[in-house]
Amino acid sequence: MWQGVAVPQTTAFPGRSRFVVLLALAVVLALSLASVLVAPPARAATWSLTGSGGGTTTATAGKTLSVRYLRSGKPVKGAAVTLQRKKGGSWVKVRTVRTGPKGRASTTVKPTATASYRFRTSHARSGTITVRVVPVRFAISGSGSGHGVGLAQWGAYQQSRTGRTAAQILGYYYPGTTVSTANDPRTTLDVQVLGPPSDTRTTTVLGVGSGTWRLTDPAGKVLASGGASHTVKVGVGTGGVTATVMKGNATVSKVSARSSLTYEWSGTRYYQPTGTKAVATVTGAQGTYRNGRLVVTKRSNRPNVVNEVVINTEYLYGLDEMPSGWGSSANRGAAALQAQAVVARNYAIVEKVKGLKSVCGCHVYDDTRSQHYTGWKKQGGGWGGTWVAAVNATVQADDHTVTVLRDADGGFAETPYFASTGGAGGRRGTATNTEVFGTAALPYLKHVTDTYSAKAPKNPYLGWSDSITQARARSIFGLSSVRSIAVTSRWSSGQVKTLTATSATGKKVSRTKTADGWRTTLGVRASWVGSLSGRNS
Repeated sequence: MWQGVAVPQTTAFPGRSRFVVLLALAVVLALSLASVLVAPPARAATWSLTGSGGGTTTATAGKTLSVRYLRSGKPVKGAAVTLQRKKGGSWVKVRTVRTGPKGRASTTVKPTATASYRFRTSHARSGTITVRVVPVRFAISGSGSGHGVGLAQWGAYQQSRTGRTAAQILGYYYPGTTVSTANDPRTTLDVQVLGPPSDTRTTTVLGVGSGTWRLTDPAGKVLASGGASHTVKVGVGTGGVTATVMKGNATVSKVSARSSLTYEWSGTRYYQPTGTKAVATVTGAQGTYRNGRLVVTKRSNRPNVVNEVVINTEYLYGLDEMPSGWGSSANRGAAALQAQAVVARNYAIVEKVKGLKSVCGCHVYDDTRSQHYTGWKKQGGGWGGTWVAAVNATVQADDHTVTVLRDADGGFAETPYFASTGGAGGRRGTATNTEVFGTAALPYLKHVTDTYSAKAPKNPYLGWSDSITQARARSIFGLSSVRSIAVTSRWSSGQVKTLTATSATGKKVSRTKTADGWRTTLGVRASWVGSLSGRNS
């Protein structure tokens, strides 16, 4: 049977030996088959895309979105990952990014409105990433100018043009008051024309364009004098204010520190009344001064300059609160100027009665903190004579009286005034002092409908626009983002009372303020605000 092959033979149990060999071969074969049958299958790869970077932003700032791509827990580098954006019910491609060595990639998006994004490959996709977009700023549409209490200057002008008298104008804007008279004691008013807290300069220069001047100490002793070729440089020292008399760039003399220095010039009631009518200047001041005298003291380590002028004439002559040209025969606004002179006088008298302010050693400031006083610039400027005539029309020289406005108790009425009413929320008119300032109600400072301001020719305040930034809006409402702002209530005048802001996530916060509180908070010229609209630029 087995030709050419030598088969060994055993002498002991030849049949059993063959059986053992066959059995061993069978066992080996069985074990091999078993190992094949029980071996685990190869593990399937797992893929994951993790996206991040959602939140709130503005259209101009954009938002950075990031993704990490893993395969079985290990970074996939160099992979192309598609960024998609939800559009309607579908996902559309925005761009492709490529992962780096750690399986990461990022890209910046600048949606103009809230949008949903995701990352995707052929193996995986990330969860939805929402980018909420809020406006860069809020455009404010409004009208009117000023706080809104008392006399509206443009409305008074229009009333005058229709033939109404100063008394009728005053009665309209201050209902319940009476136009009356008061004795004219020719008392003075101290008007700060330079100094703290608004001015930070440590020196100033006094001078005249013509005529002569003198400098005196608190006792009236003359310390220096000169003419138009000489100036006085005023500074501060440890003992008060100092002075250096200059001729050009050369020093003529010096005056050591005094508690105060008084600068007087010719042609005034204080110095050489019949002399050359000089006009004084103060470097850094907004006005020039034909009347009065300048008293310089030290306040907050800076020179403080106050002009002492007679309330009823000298002060009012230099008050620049209404265009003098309104009083021309062509413009027919003389009654408005006269009404302005009366309310300005009332204001000055009330402030005089209150006494000197310690911060400035003055009764009033020369700017909108009190009344806008520019002195000779107003009195000697274009149509200045028309304004002086209007002031004089409220002074009864023969009787030594002046025209004033009195309340129901016979006292001096408080007479705030402003430029022009506006219209918002279907309302137009003046406001109560409580609504605007939060002060105790005065019966004659109430809301009155004002159609006159809107009819006044060339009124520049019939409409205006302004804006606040997203950052300012967040600060006002205490929100991390502001999506929209709405006017949700108004005062009787139509001015804003309550604003409600909505955040990017839908949270609503309301703020209620006085009308003037909103005017200053929003930084606008008046709080007759029609709307606040989000803008992305």
